[in-house]
Amino acid sequence: MQKVNPGRDLEELVAKIQKQLAPESDVIHDVMLDGRLSKRKRQIDVLVKQNVGQYEIQIIIDCKDYKRPVDVKGVEEFYGLLCDVGAQKGVLVCPIGFSEAAKTRAEGLQVDLYSPVDTDAHKWQAKPGINALCDFRSAGMSFRVQTNAPLPFTMRQGFFEDNIIYDKENNILGTILDTAINKWNEGRFPTEPGVHEDLPIFETAEVLTDNGHGMNAPVILLVSLHVERELFFGQFPITNISGFKDELSGGLITNAFTVGLLSPEEVEQNWLKISQEDEAPGKPMMRFIGLVSWIL
Repeated sequence: MQKVNPGRDLEELVAKIQKQLAPESDVIHDVMLDGRLSKRKRQIDVLVKQNVGQYEIQIIIDCKDYKRPVDVKGVEEFYGLLCDVGAQKGVLVCPIGFSEAAKTRAEGLQVDLYSPVDTDAHKWQAKPGINALCDFRSAGMSFRVQTNAPLPFTMRQGFFEDNIIYDKENNILGTILDTAINKWNEGRFPTEPGVHEDLPIFETAEVLTDNGHGMNAPVILLVSLHVERELFFGQFPITNISGFKDELSGGLITNAFTVGLLSPEEVEQNWLKISQEDEAPGKPMMRFIGLVSWIL
């Protein structure tokens, strides 16, 4: 009767992740190595082998599907296995993690401690996210109209919304408000927080428009922006990833990952609003700057 290995699924998962991380290496699941000190065969969950010049480097990975974090004893027992088979590096993997004392002991023995981070469907399926900062920029607009033409000039109702603007060759450029809004929405105005004064709305500040008496007259059109920001801190969802979390450093070891979609409405409703970056409860790994669009 074949002996059942309750931790085999974890071993296979770890072997799969390690093959993705080191495709140039030979990653072998469930192998026996000679014990130099014990003089007996020792079972290795995952063995990683790679040739460096005339040398063969061996890394052993031991997988622990425990209900509690691995303790100091578990680290020391694994270190004994590492020394017995003479591998150059040892890694312990436990999805539930490690005790603080185990982490301290592992650092002293130079043993790496990992937990799997994999979004495939299995017992340890992860739904990770990345600390992210969303920086939404909005702008208030004020307009300045100046004319020195020796003509009467009357600004009638709807001047900014409806008056057609022309260049010096009488080519139509558009209306003032539409052009300014489109320029902001497309990111062609300054977006840094603060006041930005007297910006040309069109390519040149001086243009032509109806003076309110049926004649086109030269005018200077400028806009000033008061740009404000709203900061939100939260978790940007990762939809696909395969790697390890380094339990000693907190870092993530992976070759690639795919992030999901995130709507501004979800950010505003579910993320933490902060007034400045140093209020964030964690270090942002990603930063997004978005313009709050003007809509007529």
